[in-house]
Amino acid sequence: MARGMVSAMDFAQLEQQLQILAAEVAGTVSMYVRTPDGTVAIGAEDVIRSASILKVPIAMACLAAADRGELDLNTLLPISEPVGGSGVLAYLSGMEQITLLNALTLSIIVSDNTAANLVIEATGLNRIQAFFDEVGAKNSKVTRKFMDYDALALGLENVATARDMAMFLECLHPDSEFLSLTSKQQLKTIMRDQQLIDKLPAFQPIFDETLIIGNKTGTLPGVEHDIAYFENDVMLVDLAVLTTDWDHNHEGQQTLARIGRMIIDYMASASLKLADDNAPAIACQ
Repeated sequence: MARGMVSAMDFAQLEQQLQILAAEVAGTVSMYVRTPDGTVAIGAEDVIRSASILKVPIAMACLAAADRGELDLNTLLPISEPVGGSGVLAYLSGMEQITLLNALTLSIIVSDNTAANLVIEATGLNRIQAFFDEVGAKNSKVTRKFMDYDALALGLENVATARDMAMFLECLHPDSEFLSLTSKQQLKTIMRDQQLIDKLPAFQPIFDETLIIGNKTGTLPGVEHDIAYFENDVMLVDLAVLTTDWDHNHEGQQTLARIGRMIIDYMASASLKLADDNAPAIACQ
């Protein structure tokens, strides 16, 4: 990113701008942003309908079970109960089975509901919730499959908090013990290959290979979520932003994009400062 395109922003300015944005938009914004300079928490403990962002910790529970030798990611799963909504499996003909790893991948990069349900079936709700409890995400729960309207009618809902989702992102850190290094790298790559990038990553510079973003979105009527890691040569930022009460979902998408742009400017400012600090001094003649 060219120097002239960066809006200079330190952590204090980032925190202030995030608080102003959360207060002024028409929807309700909950967020947890973790940076090397500090954290920003706004409504971070609010329990909210999770939509598809829980597909990331579901994938983590699956990978953790594979790390323990309880699941084989190469296992072929029959596609017997396709469901609609986001994804591709329900709309393809002749697809009778898929590996667990490919189902996990599709559940993230195109938010495939059929694939996510296959991962839930293979992993098991009890094992998934046990992983949540182990991580300490006490307010996040998977109680039903995706697009299961019968379960929803019984009052079963998947929920999460911004704080819990940031805790799950922390599982991808090198010093986290919840996943193997291989599983961490695998999931970070899958999230980086995300196809739904119109929210937090919307302003990622196309030709800037120094900024890496991996994310997972969630959408329901009036609900727009996104969780992501932003990483460059200077820092790693984890953020979970859950937004609700939108009259028009596009407003929520735009709000998430604005938040992502603030993070990008903050990180770019840090990179420029580091470059300036390391620049050789010019001797006076």
